[in-house]
Amino acid sequence: MRLRAMGSGFAPRNSGEEAWIGAVTCQGAGRQVFRRLFCQLSTCGLIWLLATVMLCRAQVVTQDEKRLLNTPASLRCSLQNPEEVLIVTWQKVKPGSLENMVTFSKNHGVVVQPAYKDKINVTQLELKNSTITFWNTTLEDEGCYKCLFNTFGSGKISGTACLTLSVQPTVFLHYSFFEDQLNITCFANARPAPVISWKVAGSEIENSTEVLLHPNGTTSVTSVLHVKDPKRQVGKEVVCQVLHLGTVTSLRQTVDKGFWFSVPLLLSIVSLVILLVLISILLYWKRRRNQDRDFIYSYRDTGRGRSRLHAGSPMWDSIPGLQDHALG
Repeated sequence: MRLRAMGSGFAPRNSGEEAWIGAVTCQGAGRQVFRRLFCQLSTCGLIWLLATVMLCRAQVVTQDEKRLLNTPASLRCSLQNPEEVLIVTWQKVKPGSLENMVTFSKNHGVVVQPAYKDKINVTQLELKNSTITFWNTTLEDEGCYKCLFNTFGSGKISGTACLTLSVQPTVFLHYSFFEDQLNITCFANARPAPVISWKVAGSEIENSTEVLLHPNGTTSVTSVLHVKDPKRQVGKEVVCQVLHLGTVTSLRQTVDKGFWFSVPLLLSIVSLVILLVLISILLYWKRRRNQDRDFIYSYRDTGRGRSRLHAGSPMWDSIPGLQDHALG
């Protein structure tokens, strides 16, 4: 098909060509209308779907709880649906399954499963507002729980509330001099694991960190600064910062002049003390031996000391030839 220019566009050369182009134009316009209608329907459907999901989610109002370990904790669910509730069931969410914990209804009251007796109870005896309370939380209680409302018209409607347990941090800061090095130690124990950072001035400082998990669910973090030139650190302030659940605890300490010692010096002092003790023992033994010898000679020559010795005494038995001399 040949087109000739007309103004700023192109025009067909005959009526047949005009009809063909008109058909093409109509098809294009129809496609545009279809696309607009499809997009509008898709947008409306998406909005309707999101509104439905949000409405279903808003039917049950829950709130996650954060509590200290080994303290009471409560989880609450509130049903906003006006329909009648027949029974409320609380379940623990486990990997791949749900475990029934406790139910409440007007006909049967509170029914606690054997595994949860003396651990939890329903403390809000209502069908549309339900609260369960853990008397003394343990590590096994941490997790998510589902409240299930069995309604008369809408069937089962559920919500999920999660319980997070924590332990307040125990922290301390101290330093010690060892050999020609200063060691500054910051310790923190908490749940969840704390994070330790330092504020210290100086150079030639190395840091080592050790993390230890405990059976009670807490985590110990020990951070040690190794200062190779401790004399430059004397009189300066050291700050240990412990971050736990968004709260920062700062420990401050100023390094005082201490007693520096080294392992070779310590070994030398210990060796010298041992040598002096051995020399003292040897001198005492030689002196004692000389005294005993002088006493024997004095006894044999003059007979003195006879009153000090008698048969059966330790010295009588320990001096060789004394018995024969006495009998002679």
